[in-house]
Amino acid sequence: MEEYEAGLCKQCGQPLEETTKPEHDFNNPLAPAFYEPVPGTPVQCHCCAALQRSERDANAQNPQFPGALIHGVRLVRRW
Repeated sequence: MEEYEAGLCKQCGQPLEETTKPEHDFNNPLAPAFYEPVPGTPVQCHCCAALQRSERDANAQNPQFPGALIHGVRLVRRW
């Protein structure tokens, strides 16, 4: 698993073996394929937004080790 994860892009999570090929470069006019943004994106993950709000609020309290804090999120029904 470690070897597999090491071969993934740290940002998009796709295999570096594919994403770094010159034939997938948008700026390569001879490229048979390239990556482009998906229409209708970006979209906001509301769960991630809640986690970021929790992190922001905790950081405002200036904890000694903010990276060691574990934040939890739950879906709350309004009615």
